[in-house]
Amino acid sequence: MRKLFIFLALLFAAAIPTQAQENYPKVEVYGGFSFFNSGQFPQRENLNSPGFGASIAGNLSKNFGIVGEVSGHFGTVTLLDLAGTPGVTVPEFDADVYTFLVGPRFTSRSGGFDIFGHVLVGGAKTQVERFDSDTDFALAVGGGVDVIVSKPLAVRIIQIDYLPIKNDRSIFTNKDWSQNVRFQIGVVFRFGAE
Repeated sequence: MRKLFIFLALLFAAAIPTQAQENYPKVEVYGGFSFFNSGQFPQRENLNSPGFGASIAGNLSKNFGIVGEVSGHFGTVTLLDLAGTPGVTVPEFDADVYTFLVGPRFTSRSGGFDIFGHVLVGGAKTQVERFDSDTDFALAVGGGVDVIVSKPLAVRIIQIDYLPIKNDRSIFTNKDWSQNVRFQIGVVFRFGAE
């Protein structure tokens, strides 16, 4: 992980001299790592072993586009809130959470940086070992920063999303909405910029 941060810092430093963009990419394809902190289970769980994130954005103007994205997160969870009880072994189950979302993205492009924000809607599929899977309504409100390395390449140094999931049929929690946070880093391929 330390080497990854050093690599990203070097790419960030290399991007600083990049001149301001006169135009914008028509399509941006992102792929990277995703880390997920979930409130979907009786106690907060980190599903980050590591997960993946991927998106494609079509930019309709320099500052506005439509993005579709998927992410997958994997780990183990406990379904009983008995942690710390003496003499009790709490069973763990393999768990996966997949999201598929779409919505508008607003981007500020200047000085070798793209700073974006988005509001996405869609679904989240939760699969836990030995239980039926649930697919529920999900939202993502967040944004991030891409550092432009060259016209066809950028590094997403951070993307942070508040990602609530509506628990209509979930057997894992009695809350109406689970409060989740997602962090992503990766690479962006940019197409159509002149």
